Amino acid sequence: MSETTAIVWTTQRVYPALWLRAIMLLAPLSGLAFLPGEFAYPAGTPWPLLAVFLFMVICMWPLAFAAHWINGDSDGITIRYWPLLSRRIEYEHLVSVDYRRRVSPWDFGGIGLRLASGGILALVNRKGPGIGMRLADGRAYFVILRDQRELQLVQERIGQVRPDLEGHQDR
Repeated sequence: MSETTAIVWTTQRVYPALWLRAIMLLAPLSGLAFLPGEFAYPAGTPWPLLAVFLFMVICMWPLAFAAHWINGDSDGITIRYWPLLSRRIEYEHLVSVDYRRRVSPWDFGGIGLRLASGGILALVNRKGPGIGMRLADGRAYFVILRDQRELQLVQERIGQVRPDLEGHQDR
């Protein structure tokens, strides 16, 4: 009797570029430079400025630490975009896979979690290799990976479970 073992693997987390993370962390602080003047001016009201500062902190600081990655096992893969999204994709629902060696976020309309043309939900925090997946129900996902080694890992793992699924290499 043969025993089957689950394929458990994960890719590394992909964060936005350092310059973008610095902007997201420092931009809200720019408003604080105006607060002393608002407090010193007798007719000044610092509360709207504080509200804008807090809104920017709540929106921008978590995204400065946003990351995406893929977890896989013998039944499917889970794509994650922390802190906003997690999607489970069963291997049996995959119709096509597109492996690309070099992709730019601008191919999908910018950096971050994007709904790109063609209904593709893209997880693109920076340039790099990536994998596109189209499902039987018409949904499509694209995830940029850390490096070529991870692209090869994902390609091998999906190929082990779905040898019938022909993946497309760079156009």
